[in-house]
Amino acid sequence: MASKSKRARMAPQRNFLKTFMYWAIAVFLIKLIIIININVGNIDVGNGKLFFVDKIWLGADGENYLKGYNSLLTEGIFSKADILNYWPAGYPLVILLLSLFGKSWVLTTLAVLQSLLFSFGAYLFASQLYRTRLKRFSYLVFILIILNPTLSLSSLAIGYESFTASGFLIAIGLIIKDLVEKNDKKFTSYLVINSLILGIQTFMQPRLIISGVLLILLWIIVRKGLKIGSIFLIASLAITLFFPAALIYRNDKAINQKSISANLGVTMNIGAGDKATGGYMKKDFGVPCETSGSPSQQDNQRVKCVISWYENNPSKAIKLFYNKTLFFWSPWFGPEANGTMARNPWLKISPLKNIASTSEGANLIYGGFGQIISWLWLLGGITVLIYGFVVLWRVGSLEKFIALSAMAIVGTNWLVSLISIGDHRFRMPIMGMSLFLQAIGLKTLFNRGKAPMVEGPALR
Repeated sequence: MASKSKRARMAPQRNFLKTFMYWAIAVFLIKLIIIININVGNIDVGNGKLFFVDKIWLGADGENYLKGYNSLLTEGIFSKADILNYWPAGYPLVILLLSLFGKSWVLTTLAVLQSLLFSFGAYLFASQLYRTRLKRFSYLVFILIILNPTLSLSSLAIGYESFTASGFLIAIGLIIKDLVEKNDKKFTSYLVINSLILGIQTFMQPRLIISGVLLILLWIIVRKGLKIGSIFLIASLAITLFFPAALIYRNDKAINQKSISANLGVTMNIGAGDKATGGYMKKDFGVPCETSGSPSQQDNQRVKCVISWYENNPSKAIKLFYNKTLFFWSPWFGPEANGTMARNPWLKISPLKNIASTSEGANLIYGGFGQIISWLWLLGGITVLIYGFVVLWRVGSLEKFIALSAMAIVGTNWLVSLISIGDHRFRMPIMGMSLFLQAIGLKTLFNRGKAPMVEGPALR
């Protein structure tokens, strides 16, 4: 009679790939049902015009994106509307492109596309992890991502956050696929696809270019080495940088300004100065700065003023960096929440929001108990994330590279937040990667500090 250990080895292992696919499809179908029932109503897009918002919710900057789209629709891609120069015009241009399939249901198309990309991104990332030594982590990673209420429901709101979060999941998934297969014939195709993905992300949110370029650089060095890799890197950068270059070209043709947008200096200035908190403020912020010239020139001047202030006020800068870190990682709701996620779709049905609607509940959520829970959530999340990274770093090989790629995405966006403002909404694009590292940390902790690895491919 076979021993228990032998029977255990002989027992068929559950294949989670189909489970991932079924979950991804189920979540997408559920979202379709939600989309059908969304009705926001008319909003003012300027000049006395009303825009009917249906089948999608408004995100934090929803009105601004729709104003930009409306200007593009009525005046063409070289519209002189200020909003298309102050904020990057990428996301409104994406909406304009989708309107080619039908202007009357363009927002429905947007919601469906964002939801489809998110489900696919979560599936691809988890299914490729399943092929590595992280196989036993893949299911937890997938569930934490696909069922995360804030991240998942963001695909039903107007905003770049869902697009970019899905983009990172797809990009890392393709990189893992390439490193597992080591098929040189497919490498170029994967590189082109990822360069396009990261370029489109930069098109919608320029600050993500740092993460994108660093990710591509790490991948190419590991895959091809420095000498041969330099050729691939140049080609990849040419594809990626085409998209922000297109925005510069649009603004130059429209208003004779060679810039992607004119809000970087303003945003950085909000997070700096003697009275700044590190978070979003409407008054009493900023550093003294004399500006002149065009909007883009003034924006560049503000950037220099803020950097100079940080250099001359290191102690105040460190305090602000600390505050911005707390704000960046703060909860979505509660006494320690700080950012522009008031329109978080999850808050529409969150039980915490319902509890806080009564006076007794508000005292519970915003009182001492709520503060303790919020701090445990904030500090616990950061600690588990870092622990997950350390676990994979020690494992080495392919898993070390995956951890480094994920942390590069998380760390660069965290860094950008330090020099601009602390806002938990800025965490949205990198949530797939942060949840991945947190899943590694959590499962290892519950496994008494021993990562449950399996046999798998290694980097050579």
